[in-house]
Amino acid sequence: MSKYKAKDYAKALSDVLSEKATDLESKKKASNFLKLLEKNGDMRKAKEIINLTETIFFKKTGRKKIVLESARKLNESQRKGLKLLETAGDITEERINKNLIAGVKIIINGNKQFDGSLQRKLQNIF
Repeated sequence: MSKYKAKDYAKALSDVLSEKATDLESKKKASNFLKLLEKNGDMRKAKEIINLTETIFFKKTGRKKIVLESARKLNESQRKGLKLLETAGDITEERINKNLIAGVKIIINGNKQFDGSLQRKLQNIF
């Protein structure tokens, strides 16, 4: 049985990652963290820890992770629209999701904010 919960690891990792550091220092911190997980036999919790860390980090820093899902690759006009949602330090990601058929979904910090997909419209009809 593990002596630490995933949330405890996530808080610690978020604190460490919030500190200013060079890329090399950040990589070393991440490597050391993985060694700690391995030493404590908690590698199976790694994905959960990463997800929790991301949530804590964005909440603590006020930054956002913006995911734009679309059925096809975005054009330049759509990318400009996405830029309007961003502020300094935000992370944006584009994903292709063929299940959407057409339209877009905008997800901010893991919470669906807007669903303008054809898939959603069809679900509402039926």
